Amino acid sequence: MYRHILVAVDGSLTSERALDHAVSLAKSLHARLLGVYIIEYPSSVYTSAFIDVAPFHAAMVEEGQSVLDKVRTKLRDAGVAGDVKLVDAGALSGTIAEQIDATARETHVDLVVMGTHGRRGFQRLMIGSVAESYVRLSECPVILVPHREEE
Repeated sequence: MYRHILVAVDGSLTSERALDHAVSLAKSLHARLLGVYIIEYPSSVYTSAFIDVAPFHAAMVEEGQSVLDKVRTKLRDAGVAGDVKLVDAGALSGTIAEQIDATARETHVDLVVMGTHGRRGFQRLMIGSVAESYVRLSECPVILVPHREEE
């Protein structure tokens, strides 16, 4: 059914849950899995004349590589074929949802798995929802894995 699955990761507990779901699904379907980490460019930092962004950017890239190392380990331990991709498209590259969409199209995936934090009200209004934005853009099926508090 699905042969090439993309999972969006960001290092959060919610994205770890999405990764676990994607690994399990890929294993059961004998599908390839692509773990994708998007470097975010907060406009408040990158438009400031008072901040040297190089160390901030380097830290974000390092964090992304660390998250993707964990994805590689999960793939290897589960015996799932796949790869990882760090997307660092620059400050004028569009939203995270748009970058996930571009990556999904470029890599010809047939399913995207991502976590959703389940924000509500004012928090959702201020922060927005990458998952909701991506679902509106996507031309392929999307599985949203909900956030769950630790029990």
